[in-house]
Amino acid sequence: MKNSTGLIKKVSGPLVVATGMRDADMYDVVRVSDQGLVGEIIEMRGDQASIQVYEETSGLGPA
Repeated sequence: MKNSTGLIKKVSGPLVVATGMRDADMYDVVRVSDQGLVGEIIEMRGDQASIQVYEETSGLGPA
């Protein structure tokens, strides 16, 4: 199991973009924020991951 921490760059509804995710892969299930929201990586560009979050993202914002 990989364990790395990224930074939230953008939140748009259920989509969260995070940087610093170089060790992550497509389709990884990840935890988002201190709230531990569950999401899945749907796109990788370099160290930037687009994450589809399956829970309410209100209150999340860029770090």
